Amino acid sequence: MGKTAKIEFIRRVLPLSLSVFAIVCGFFFMSLLNSLLCLVAAAGIYAALPKPSAPSGAVKPVCRPSIIVFDALGFTLGILFFSLAFIGMGSTTGALALISLCLLVPACACFPFFAVAVRQETSWVRFFGNGFEFTQFGLRARVPYDELKKVEVRLWEASGWVAWFQSTMGSIGHKKAVLLNGAESTKTLVFKHPANGTFTISSELIPDLQRILIGMDRAGIELPEGISEWQRKKIRRRRERMYGEPEKEAPKSEQVEVARIAALIEHARRQTT
Repeated sequence: MGKTAKIEFIRRVLPLSLSVFAIVCGFFFMSLLNSLLCLVAAAGIYAALPKPSAPSGAVKPVCRPSIIVFDALGFTLGILFFSLAFIGMGSTTGALALISLCLLVPACACFPFFAVAVRQETSWVRFFGNGFEFTQFGLRARVPYDELKKVEVRLWEASGWVAWFQSTMGSIGHKKAVLLNGAESTKTLVFKHPANGTFTISSELIPDLQRILIGMDRAGIELPEGISEWQRKKIRRRRERMYGEPEKEAPKSEQVEVARIAALIEHARRQTT
């Protein structure tokens, strides 16, 4: 987890802790004014911490519902059940105290909502002329096209809730990063790197797919198998218009002849000295 992702978790966990502290302590001994000040401080921390901003031209994951909704659900579950659990354990005994302890289970359900919000805030992909940069949970992997092992076009299919979860949560870990558009069926580009892992991106999210394929072709990477021969020719023609034809190596016989003439000139120079 990168630094920006850690800050985003602090943005949510610290206000949650302050809010629970204000409610529990207000129930037992703290004055109403002090409790309200703690709640105001919690809201201030959530709003004041710097938010990560995606670079210009970066593609962000699809988030349905919005990040605010995930945060609201997380805070509602956490504040409600953590407060009830601590108040119940502190003011009751026996079976009621045990029931209060069990409330910690639904209270912890707030953390998956926070994890989704953090992932959406700190994940994106940005393409360059010679490669791309994939960022997930604040961890960045810069991948040049000429270092890729293979690129594939793959149809990604999943049912409603599964497709929503895959596009919302993506994947855990930086060795298998996923950026999907949330549809039940999407055509994806799968970039395989021998060291950095596998990167899967919905082609519908990429604003200029042809420019990326041109960059891959220019880097000498074999274009994906799912691309037709007509599309391959079109990509190469556009690459030649943009960058010119690649320099051709001199024929081997010509190189041998040049080397032979250079050797004769060097031999004649030595004889005359």
